[in-house]
Amino acid sequence: MDRNAFLAFALSFLVLTLWMMWEAERRPPPKPPPPAAEAPPLAVAAPPAPAPAPAPLPVARAEAAAPEQHVPVETDLIRAELTSRGAALSRWELRRYFVTPKPNSPPVELTTHDPSRAVALATPLEELGLGDLSRAAFSVTAQEPQRVAFEYADAGITVRKTYHFEVDSYAFRLRLELVNGSGRTLEPRFDAVWPSRARPGSDFADMSLTALHDGELVTTRLDGFGKGGFTTSLTGGSPETERVMPGGVAWAGMQTRYFLAVMLPDVPQDAEARFDVLEPGRSGLTSVSTRAFAIPPGTTVAREYRVYLGPKEPTRLAVIGASLERSIDLGWSWVAPLTRGFNWLLRACYSVIPNYGMAIILITVLVRLVTAPLAAKQMRSMKRLGQLQPRIKELQEKHRDDRQRQSQEMMKLYRETGVNPLGGCFPMLLQIPVFIALYYALQSSIDLRQAPFVAWIQDLSKPETLFTVPGLELPVRLLPVLMGASMVFQQKLTPTTMDPAQARMLTVMMPIMFTVLFYTFPSGLVLYWLVSNLLAIGQQLLTNRSLERAAS
Repeated sequence: MDRNAFLAFALSFLVLTLWMMWEAERRPPPKPPPPAAEAPPLAVAAPPAPAPAPAPLPVARAEAAAPEQHVPVETDLIRAELTSRGAALSRWELRRYFVTPKPNSPPVELTTHDPSRAVALATPLEELGLGDLSRAAFSVTAQEPQRVAFEYADAGITVRKTYHFEVDSYAFRLRLELVNGSGRTLEPRFDAVWPSRARPGSDFADMSLTALHDGELVTTRLDGFGKGGFTTSLTGGSPETERVMPGGVAWAGMQTRYFLAVMLPDVPQDAEARFDVLEPGRSGLTSVSTRAFAIPPGTTVAREYRVYLGPKEPTRLAVIGASLERSIDLGWSWVAPLTRGFNWLLRACYSVIPNYGMAIILITVLVRLVTAPLAAKQMRSMKRLGQLQPRIKELQEKHRDDRQRQSQEMMKLYRETGVNPLGGCFPMLLQIPVFIALYYALQSSIDLRQAPFVAWIQDLSKPETLFTVPGLELPVRLLPVLMGASMVFQQKLTPTTMDPAQARMLTVMMPIMFTVLFYTFPSGLVLYWLVSNLLAIGQQLLTNRSLERAAS
């Protein structure tokens, strides 16, 4: 491997390292709020003739002593439970997704609330003057397989919350209806909240609050929300504890790598969203609401939210609309088409060979076949460059005191022999976008979640562990070690123009660096790189033999 190849490897390593660091810190800045505008109601009944304004009503108790009622809801996809306390959602389990691939593993549950603070889809409506209705004792007025209705009445004001569940879907509709029989004008905000709390398990390791605001995806990782970071510690500023997104909110809620829990307002241009810290780094709250508007006496007003609580399956998200598929992280805009291509190719290969590990190997072979002519040209160029090494050293020694003349003579030699000294760089750099796109494909595709390969590799979306060293709790991972060993062998086969001492150091250092870097990567990605190295070794052996036969 010559100096150019070394620079290519070093640049690749630097780009990959900086990219991984940037991924962990990525977060768009909040936007300044636009001027407030009044939002029209969804439906308004004609008010009666004006009546004399009564005396101000006392604030009623929002949380009564009535016993809490639990209403179960079950379909082929979900198992849920609604509570009369706040007419909210207390449990939502996905029947087809499990916490671990082990038998009898519990299903994934997306409600991560803290009952002492907030319940999913609670509606505070504090502007009504009745207290915080998030904990109010609603009564159950309808309980059907696909429809559950609640009602709360106090001081002439009636609040109705109705859940309409959809067949074969992870989505449902929440209708929030307000009947103003109080004789006074009300100015509430129709809001709904989704609390998120840190919990064990790999599915929730990267939990974040998320929203689509003015066409831009906004995310705030829960483990850093309210705690501050490196920049905050340097500048001495205060950590962010809230984020407001006024107007133009298509949806907002919580997401993990493979699952999504979001609320979609019926009129996005009039909807606001905000993230609030409950416990720094441990729990937060996403709120979606309309701006406050006047509701005259005798008026009935309703708002609707569509709610999606389920996996990030592209086809299901596309059916819901509102650009929900944007929640799937496909990487930068320039790499997203390539990521989609790999996702499609993964599914196509899986349809032929129903094992995603074998599908990844097949994709690696296809990528190598496509790039084979370019790689062969690089290998031949490197071989010729190695053969020119005696003449290059002769020129360097001859023009040792004249660097300009030395460069001119070397370029002349390259032109005469048809050797490109940079020929080894481009094929290596070409692998970077392929690597990044495949990384996102393996990270974003829910099909690979808990997808087994062979033996101890039971989840290609996570780092594999052969065993753990007792006492040290150090995971021993075979694939990164094999990948590092393949890099050593590959470099021994590759012709080089470097000093032997430098070449030996490179043969040791580069595999070590890449092994460390890949040690925390998903096993599917390490499998791709390992197989790619093995194919490159085979192609190098064939190229060397071909050149030796041509020279003899």
